[in-house]
Amino acid sequence: MEKSRTIRIAYLTVCVCMLMLTACGRTPPAKFYTLQAVEKDSPGQSLSSGVALVVGPVAIPGALDRTEIVIHEAGNAVNFSEFHRWAGPLDHNIASVIAQNMATLLKTDRITPYTRENIFQPSHRVVISINRYESRLSGAFLLDATWSIKDLEGPKELAVQNSKIKEPLTSAGYEELMAAQNKALAALSKKIAAEIVKVVP
Repeated sequence: MEKSRTIRIAYLTVCVCMLMLTACGRTPPAKFYTLQAVEKDSPGQSLSSGVALVVGPVAIPGALDRTEIVIHEAGNAVNFSEFHRWAGPLDHNIASVIAQNMATLLKTDRITPYTRENIFQPSHRVVISINRYESRLSGAFLLDATWSIKDLEGPKELAVQNSKIKEPLTSAGYEELMAAQNKALAALSKKIAAEIVKVVP
């Protein structure tokens, strides 16, 4: 009797393990994303040789400071996507993309994100505070950012502005969301670059 009971327990244990393995096998792997620079070389004013720009730091809302991509839903609800994640810190990625876009727009290789500012001695800094970074899988992506341009050799900001940019999604999905975010950051890069041309000698 005891032997039969032991066999039944062993059998049930094996069944449970097999079910757990099967469930694990069905779990989709997480997909990782990065933002990309999209600006291409175009006619425009280039920076003087003495100007060297650092982009950042970039401040993001606390709810976004995580590996999961945050999706905004109806009302004030948000969803942290378990299977769609950022490949690295979002604030670093934003700074890098804006720096790349601006380097292309201003035709210079002396623009770098703040995570690599030891490459050269900067003369100016662009500081960005992300107020809203609202991702929706249908509809549009909304970017609201306050930014400033600082002369590191002077006592004050040369410019302080707020930019609100809305980019529609062509269809629902994470790839389309990434494309909309890239376009929004490119539009923000253009606004900052245009102001730099005005205020930086």
